[in-house]
Amino acid sequence: MKWFKNGKIYSETGQFHDSMLVEKERIVKVGSLKECQKAFIGDDIIDLEGKTVIPGLIDSHLHFLMTAEYLSLLPITGVTSMNELLTRCADYIEKNKLTDADVLYSEGWNHTLFTDEKRVPDRYDLDRASSTVPIVLVRVDRHVMSLNTAALKYFGLTNQTRVDSGGELEVDEAGKLTGVLKETALDLVKAKLPEKNREEKKRLLIQTMALANRYGITSMHTNDAKDNQIEETLSLYEEIESNQQLSVRFYHQIWFNDGQFLPSFLSGPYSFHKGSEWNRIGPIKYFIDGTLGSRTAALYEPYSDDASTCGIHTKSQETLNKEVKMAVDNGFQVITHGIGDRGIEMILDAYDYALDGSDNDLRLGINHMQITNYELIDRVAERDYLTYVQPLFLEDDLPILYDRIGKERAETSYLFNSMKKKGVHQSFSSDAPIVSFNPFDTIQCAVTRNRLTNPLPVAFLPEEAMTVEEAVDAYTFEGAYASFKEDKKGRLKEGYLADFVILNEDIFTIKENTIRNVTVSATYVNGDAVYKEEDLGI
Repeated sequence: MKWFKNGKIYSETGQFHDSMLVEKERIVKVGSLKECQKAFIGDDIIDLEGKTVIPGLIDSHLHFLMTAEYLSLLPITGVTSMNELLTRCADYIEKNKLTDADVLYSEGWNHTLFTDEKRVPDRYDLDRASSTVPIVLVRVDRHVMSLNTAALKYFGLTNQTRVDSGGELEVDEAGKLTGVLKETALDLVKAKLPEKNREEKKRLLIQTMALANRYGITSMHTNDAKDNQIEETLSLYEEIESNQQLSVRFYHQIWFNDGQFLPSFLSGPYSFHKGSEWNRIGPIKYFIDGTLGSRTAALYEPYSDDASTCGIHTKSQETLNKEVKMAVDNGFQVITHGIGDRGIEMILDAYDYALDGSDNDLRLGINHMQITNYELIDRVAERDYLTYVQPLFLEDDLPILYDRIGKERAETSYLFNSMKKKGVHQSFSSDAPIVSFNPFDTIQCAVTRNRLTNPLPVAFLPEEAMTVEEAVDAYTFEGAYASFKEDKKGRLKEGYLADFVILNEDIFTIKENTIRNVTVSATYVNGDAVYKEEDLGI
């Protein structure tokens, strides 16, 4: 038995204790020093020295394998000009002596941050970095891809290339490919990219789990297994588990861009919740639209800064209805990407159709839930649909929000507090590698309603801010609820799994605009320390 004493242990809103007893993988008591001392058996005592302890953090939607691979790429996140982007590519090609047989692939550019030319890089831009080495660069939201001329040739893309519904190979006024791909068109390239071998993928996963533990993350709902690569991807996690190398609990969101692979999955060996406490099959994941930054989120009305488009539907209503119903009829939870108001409405229509008046016992949910109105929020609340939200998206979206969709729509969007008041379940997530999966960045954005860097003079809809306790709950209890584990984790209570984080700062009392600077002293999973700051010599 371990006795953690002299701390500030957060159990739930308004409840703090100074001691906690842990035996094997479970919390056996949380209470006062005297209460725990009376029940303590053993000699393993950890003095918390007044530090704050919170439940293990749960990222309810990210792409962890992609994040692990992303961290090994040429860094282009945060570049502030087209020139800087091209210079980094050219320097990387020269340093690594790449040839026309190689592919320079990276992710993370965001043209809305460019100070010289606020536009999407096209083939002619990237040709300035290299006219011979294929270059493939994906936007930060992973919904737009830019290729140079060499890459178009390498991947065999022409004006005759067939693109699935919901995708686009952009052409210029002369009808020539610009090298810009949108939505499902990205799969034409991704399917042909050079693959890392299994051992390298496993090494990157283990390495990145260590970083997650350093951030206080103990569980993740990861969206990696996709279409015809589901078994291959899941087996990576299974092998790591069999070698007892998992330090994070995984709940797998099974991703279908192409519905043709859905029937074989549903008739195969995988079933909802199959697996262990460390590694379980979770919901089926769909897409209905794109993103705000790339103007592909599906809106009712045209974009305010581009009247020619209302965004993109990646599926028809009929197809989404059919695929959601197939998942539900087979007992699967569903999570669907929806950012624009029209996209969200289509998801709600599909869910209502599939459930046909029955209760939402499978906890169907909407990922992102960004551009909304009060009617949509009411529909979500009435049917008890879950939402998976990313407050950190305010970092990139606030500078463009009013231009993209105008004042009226902007000011009924990202309504975290309004949804909270209506009883909507909101679990926090990062959607990494789109943004950092450091949870303290997300918590700060939720609490301050502002950017982390270059904050606006006035917070965006400050009445929609969450309290620190609400934000911590959204990153712990709500993530557990979304995975049907709210009675086992997400709280520090008797009988719960001993997944918890010891912080170096008191997140509940420090200045709100410094939350992102909170660091972790130690992270425990299953009662064992998977990260200790002292082990790094800090």
